[in-house]
This record gives sequence, C-alpha cells and structure tokens, in this order.
Amino acid sequence: MEFSFEYYDFLMVLNSNLAVIQSLAYIGILVLYLPYRFLISLFNQAPDGKMNILGLFYFGATWFIGAIVVGIMQYNDLPVLKLFLVWTIIALANLMFVLNNNSLLYKIYQSKLKRIMNTE
Repeated sequence: MEFSFEYYDFLMVLNSNLAVIQSLAYIGILVLYLPYRFLISLFNQAPDGKMNILGLFYFGATWFIGAIVVGIMQYNDLPVLKLFLVWTIIALANLMFVLNNNSLLYKIYQSKLKRIMNTE
C-alpha cells in the first residue's frame, strides 16, 4: 500500500528548477537579512546590540555552510527538493545553535570588540 503524496505548487516549481535552490543557498539568505534589519530598526534595537549581532551570526553561518553543502551536493544529481530540505535543516540547526548559545556568542563578540578597540 502506498501513501498518497501531493506536492504543493511552490514545491513543484522548486523541484523542477535547480537555479532556485542555488540562488537561495548563495544569495537568498543575504536578502533575508534586509527584513530582519528592518525589524531591528522598528523595535529600536542598537546596531551593535545582542539581537542584531546574533542575527548576523545566524545568517552568516547559514549562508556559508548552506552554500558549501548545496554546492557539493548538486554534483550528485539529487532532486532539488532534497537539496532544499538539506538547506532547511542547516538553517534550523544554525538557528537552534544561536538560540542555545546566545549568551556565550555575545560575550565572545564583546570581548573581541573590546580587544579591537584597545589596539586602535
């Protein structure tokens, strides 16, 4: 007995076009930073505040790791939907890491910022 599985329309388009997942992995995550930056300014957060620094770390890590993994996996002729799911898992794993270690990441950022300011 087989399960009935139907794609949503956006998944059918995604699965038929490899360029969509490549652009998401290489450029899309950086474009997602723009609405995040808008929300930071909307909530009157400091540009070097904890929320902005951790968000930048999350977006940067997801862009870097996701682009490398999708770039390597595209040579195996995998379906694009699998590449999208792998990229989504990378983004969620990075988000969980940042949320779980937010205090430590912010302390490291502050210590490096102080060291840079003292050397100038």
